[in-house]
Amino acid sequence: METRGERILFLTAEWSLIIAWILAFGLIWRQSLLYIFFVFLPMGDAARFVYIVSLLLMTVLAVVVMTMLGTWIERRPAHHSLWWRWLVGWTWFGLCTALGYAIILVGINR
Repeated sequence: METRGERILFLTAEWSLIIAWILAFGLIWRQSLLYIFFVFLPMGDAARFVYIVSLLLMTVLAVVVMTMLGTWIERRPAHHSLWWRWLVGWTWFGLCTALGYAIILVGINR
């Protein structure tokens, strides 16, 4: 049975990653999609529909990520610590965010 401190540590790790991924989808990738649909692929009026559908799908994806993240952290292999899994999650977040920022920077400088 886990102690109260272990549970608080797990919830802190889990929710820090959940909040980070929600911010990544809500701020960075929303703006990246804006540049992709309206700057790189000028589709006229159809782009607005595609953009709205993409935001809807990103919302669903954010819910799926939130659902899976807790079990991903909790069901770690016995030889990996919670801190290691937390750092791996932040590394994936950093790579995803860097890609989104790169798309935004290319769109701004275009």
